[in-house]
Amino acid sequence: MKVIGSKPSGLEIGNAWALRSPDLPHTNWIVGNFPTIPADSLRFMQQTNAAKGIAGDTAKDLAIKWFLHTPDDPREWGLNKPTSQGRTMSLLAGEGEFELTFTQGNQQYILTLETPGDFAIWGPGLEHTWRPLKPSPILTVRWNRD
Repeated sequence: MKVIGSKPSGLEIGNAWALRSPDLPHTNWIVGNFPTIPADSLRFMQQTNAAKGIAGDTAKDLAIKWFLHTPDDPREWGLNKPTSQGRTMSLLAGEGEFELTFTQGNQQYILTLETPGDFAIWGPGLEHTWRPLKPSPILTVRWNRD
């Protein structure tokens, strides 16, 4: 993963493989409600069970997209993205090289996902653009919080 600039608030980056704890049983969850995901992480998504009267900070309006982006994708696809409202995660799901640029005020942060499992999760208020530098399978998940 390559980075240029200072990471803005409301952005979490990492690699899914690096999040695995060898000491805990796991199923490779990187987003959700799992013991290895800190509750203050952008990756935390509280589960709820209405039948048991348990409520909380749950996800709603969940959307998932997988797409093989290539350098010849129309450039406008990655430009003029709306300001983030909920949370978004983009994960490099195989070999590739995919650049995300985040803007907050006059600060710019460029992140290149280049190792399978590299990801970025960002919250509301961040501007972003993207462009594939090499063919890149990208898994994108968007959700809002109650």
